Amino acid sequence: MQITRVETIRSPCRNYCWILIHTDAGPIGLGETYHRADPAEQIIHEFARSHLLGEDPLDIEKIWYAMYQRASFHGLMGAELRAMSGIDMALWDLFGKTVDQPLYRVLGGRTRAQVPVYFSGIYDHVETNKEAYQAWSKECVDQGWKACKTACFFGDFYPTRGATDFGRATGYISATDIDEGRRRFEWVREAVGDALEVGLDLHAAFDVPSAIRIGEAIRDLDPYFIEEPIQPHNFSALKEVREGAGVPIAAGERIFSRWGFKEILELNAADVLNPDLAWTGGISEVKKIASYAEVHYVPVAPHNYGPLSCMALAHLMAVLPNTRHLEYTAHHYSGWNTYIDEPIEVRESMLDVPERPGLGRELSTAMLELERTVIEVP
Repeated sequence: MQITRVETIRSPCRNYCWILIHTDAGPIGLGETYHRADPAEQIIHEFARSHLLGEDPLDIEKIWYAMYQRASFHGLMGAELRAMSGIDMALWDLFGKTVDQPLYRVLGGRTRAQVPVYFSGIYDHVETNKEAYQAWSKECVDQGWKACKTACFFGDFYPTRGATDFGRATGYISATDIDEGRRRFEWVREAVGDALEVGLDLHAAFDVPSAIRIGEAIRDLDPYFIEEPIQPHNFSALKEVREGAGVPIAAGERIFSRWGFKEILELNAADVLNPDLAWTGGISEVKKIASYAEVHYVPVAPHNYGPLSCMALAHLMAVLPNTRHLEYTAHHYSGWNTYIDEPIEVRESMLDVPERPGLGRELSTAMLELERTVIEVP
């Protein structure tokens, strides 16, 4: 079996890039990457010409390392790894379809039939007052949600949207703003108690002292985790935040490949890892990152922003024993289920692992009718 053609399709919003890998044997592999998709798509086309056409698509490790070696000349984060991630996803989807098995079986077999998910962006569209927060919190618990993540407690104050120029410039947060963020958290705890695990996303916006102050201020409210309190490039500083804040720290959304995660694990700088499968190297790489995290007894709760990535992660998390909740952003992006041929449905905060071959989803008819770019054997 050989790869004969590679196609890319862009979503109507242009935020997603989908990859279709064709072979001379019939099955078509489907992959996805997202955010800053323009440069990633160009690199996908380059990799298609140099490393995919004419190759056996089941030689996934060989192809991954060839792309990685090529990327290492130009940069091992950003567009290069996003391109690799989408291609890798498509190759694994193709593998499952070739043997007519769901992806979790070709990855080693499942340890669970359902994957727990958390409601990401839970308060994004809720009015900022006690009554609205509490009513919505109760409704979510009644719907079966058991975990969530929000940037709305302290998100209003992070530097790109900060309340003062001083805050925007330095990553500083005032005592007044900390009190306001804590107050919002208290509204939730008063309404639903511990029925809802609450993670806080700080979007890497603060300096070390401010991140520690935030952690200290909400420690008694028992947050599920604080995600990316500071920029993730200095792991010693992140360890300082973890030790000073006294709350679980999640990191990894902006860390790339297993080599990027090596130091954070060896320094014991985070309590939870949240790699993004569409950014950090694909299914192949997240599986290796999770295995290395398991050695350090660190759980993985992947970052996720796409419908096909959601399916890929459902399979992968069914296989891996050290995973927590999967980020679920479908409420954030109502268009998700218009992109694929079968809706993603969450019940009681759980996602069923698909049983269809490969990822278990295809692009919808409407998406397949969009313009595509074709790279094929001359």
